[in-house]
Amino acid sequence: MTILTRLKAHGAEIVRDDWRFILKRGRLTNEALEWVKAHWADACREAWPAFDDWEERAAIREYEGGETREEAERWAYVDVTQ
Repeated sequence: MTILTRLKAHGAEIVRDDWRFILKRGRLTNEALEWVKAHWADACREAWPAFDDWEERAAIREYEGGETREEAERWAYVDVTQ
């Protein structure tokens, strides 16, 4: 069972806004919420298959390109969606 399927079964969902993700908690217990936090990157990968490419591109832009993290994330999103 995928993370997104498990979340949906508990009335929760991950909403993506460009490269940002929001968890709508639904009926998740505090224990389940902690589990989701520990597996957040995996959940994001399920919600958006380009997540790894975006994350890598943002890191390159930030560390090698000297951009702020905010700029790097924004421009990396443009890179992977064009």
